Amino acid sequence: MVELKKYQQKSVDILKDYLKELETSGSKRAFMYVTEKPYKSEFFNETPFVCVKIPTGGGKTLVGCHSVVEIMSSILKHKMDRGIVMWFVPSETIKSQTLKKFKDRNDWHRKVLDEAFDNNIRIFSNEEALRIRKEDVDDNLCIIISSLEAFRKEKAIQNKYKVYQENGALLSHFENLEEKDFLEKDEHNTIINSLANVIKLSNPLIVIDEGHKTKTKLSIEFMKDLNPSFIIEYTATPRPESNVLVEIHSSELKEEQMIKLPIVLESTAQWQNSILRGVLQRDELEKQTKKNKSEYIRPIALLQAEQEKDSDKKVTVQKIKDFLIKERKISEDEIAIKTSSTNELEGVNLFSQKCKIRYIITVNALAEGWDCSFAYVLISVANIGSKIAVEQIIGRIVRMPNAQRKENEALNRSYIFASARNFQEASEQIISGLESNGFSKLDLINATSKDQTYELDVERAVKEDLFVPLMSFENEKLSFEDLIGEDFELSKQNAEFDFTIHYDNDGRALIDIQDQDKWVKSAQQILKITYKDKNFSKEELIQWLDKKLRFTMLEKPDKIKFIQKVIEYQLKKKSLSEISVNRYILVTKLSEVINQILEDYAKKRFDKFLKEKKIIVKGLEKFSEKIKNRQTE
Repeated sequence: MVELKKYQQKSVDILKDYLKELETSGSKRAFMYVTEKPYKSEFFNETPFVCVKIPTGGGKTLVGCHSVVEIMSSILKHKMDRGIVMWFVPSETIKSQTLKKFKDRNDWHRKVLDEAFDNNIRIFSNEEALRIRKEDVDDNLCIIISSLEAFRKEKAIQNKYKVYQENGALLSHFENLEEKDFLEKDEHNTIINSLANVIKLSNPLIVIDEGHKTKTKLSIEFMKDLNPSFIIEYTATPRPESNVLVEIHSSELKEEQMIKLPIVLESTAQWQNSILRGVLQRDELEKQTKKNKSEYIRPIALLQAEQEKDSDKKVTVQKIKDFLIKERKISEDEIAIKTSSTNELEGVNLFSQKCKIRYIITVNALAEGWDCSFAYVLISVANIGSKIAVEQIIGRIVRMPNAQRKENEALNRSYIFASARNFQEASEQIISGLESNGFSKLDLINATSKDQTYELDVERAVKEDLFVPLMSFENEKLSFEDLIGEDFELSKQNAEFDFTIHYDNDGRALIDIQDQDKWVKSAQQILKITYKDKNFSKEELIQWLDKKLRFTMLEKPDKIKFIQKVIEYQLKKKSLSEISVNRYILVTKLSEVINQILEDYAKKRFDKFLKEKKIIVKGLEKFSEKIKNRQTE
C-alpha cells in the first residue's frame, strides 16, 4: 500500500480527531473544538459539513479515499460498511478520470478502498447507477461518481440526465417501503422510483471534489435534498462559506517533493520570442534528463493559444503549430492538439517511452483534471493580463515526476514563457494563478515550525486595566478623511522624487515559496531582446496613472495636476519611453509618495486640533470589567 505523505496523513489525523469529537457532540461543537474557529451551518444545519484545503498537486483524491474509510468506520459505523457514497466532481473530464482510477483494482485509490472494505466495493457513474440493484446497496459500499450538473435540478431536467425521473429498473428499492416524507413524489402523491430517491433512502456520505467550483448557494443546495449523513469537500481554494477543517500549506507540498518550485518566469513582448525561448528551454531539459539513466522523463511544453476569433492578429492553435513546424523544424508527430473540438491525446499514454509527444497546444482544455508530471514548460501567447488566460492552466506544470527531487536542479523547477505587455504585469498574473491553485501567500508558513504564526496573528491577552481610547472631533466621529479635510490640495505638494528603472517589458526571474508568508520574486534579469513601443504618449500615461491611483479623498482634477508635475520632473532625467515602459514601477512609487504626503499632513492636523482642544480623547469606561466578564463565561 502506498504510504501517505506527511501532510496527507496530517489531513486524515485531523479528520479523525473531528470524528472522535463528533461522536459525543454536535457538528458545531466538534468543529470548534478541533479548529477553534466558528462553524457555518447555513447550508446543511446539523449535518456535518467540513472542508479539506490542499493545493493543486497535493493528491486530494487519495486523501478523500482514506477519509471515506475513516468516516464509515466511525460516525457512520452503523451502516456496517454498506450503502451509498456520492462522489461529486466538477466536470465530465474529471468524472472520467476518477472513474478510471476507482475501477482499476491495481490503482492505489481502489486498493485503499478494497483493503478497508474487504473488496465489497462497487463503482458506478451516475448513468450506470440508473440500473443499481437493491442487493448492490445492501451488500456493498456503492460509490457513485457524478458530475454536479447531473443532480442540479434546473440543469438535470433540461439535459439527458434522468436521476429524478421514474425508473422501472429501480422498483425493487421501493417495494414494501414504509411511508417516507422526505422522498420525492409525483402529482398523485406517489413515490417516484428515481435514482435520487434511492440515494435519499441510503442517507449517503457525500464527497465533493474541487468544492470551490460550487461557488453559489444554488450550486450545492440540491445536496440537502439528497438527505446526506455527512458532507466533506476537497479543494485548493475554499469558498467563504466552507468550514475549513484541514488547511495544508504550499510549503508542505514543496517539502514533500510533490511540486516543481521555484518557477522560472520569462516575459517577452513578441509571441514568437516566447515560443522560441520556451522550445530552447524544453530541449535543454531533455538533454539533462538523459544524463539520469535510472528515471525516464520526457519534458513536455504546453503552449496556450488565444481563442479562435475572426482576427488575423490572434495567435491561434494552427498559427502556433505552423510556427513550430516551419520555424523550429519540429516533427509533426511530436505535436498534439487538445482543445474543446480536437483531442489528439485520446488514448495516448504520455508516460510511455514509445510516445513522441513533446508539445501540446491548447487554449483552456487542460484547465482541469490533467496531471501529466512530464509537463515542465508553459508557453502562453494569450493575453497575460486576462485572468482566465493563465491561472486555470498554471497548475498543470507544477507536479513533480515521481514526487522525488532530481539531482539536477533545473529539473526541480517549472518554466513559464509569457507573451505580455510588460514583465511586472506578467509576474503578478503568474502569482495570481498560483494562488488560484491553492498556493496562497497566506499559506506559506514554515510547516516544520509549530510556533510559526501568521503575519496578522496577535497574542490573545490583555491587561485587566486596559482602556481603549475614544476620539471625537467637535462632537463627531473622527476619521482619516476628517484629518485631511476639504481644503487640502495635493497639486501644491512636492512632486520631486526619484525611482530606479529598468526595461520592464522583457525579463526573467524566479518565483518561489518561502517560509515567511510571502511569494519571493528574484531580481529581474533583462533579456537581450530589442524593445519597441509606439503606443504611448504623455497624456495616455497620465490618464493611466490617474486610473491606477485610487484615493477617494482626493479630487480628480487636483490629483491629475499632481501627476502632471510628477511627469514633468521625471522627464528632466528620463525619456518618456523609459517612464512609460516602467509605469508599473512608477505607479507603485507614486502611491507610496502620495500616501506619505497624506499621512504627514494628517499628523500635523491632528497635533493642531489636539492643541486647540478640538479633539477629545478619553478611555472607554468599564472595559476591563467587560474583559473579566468574558473570561469568566
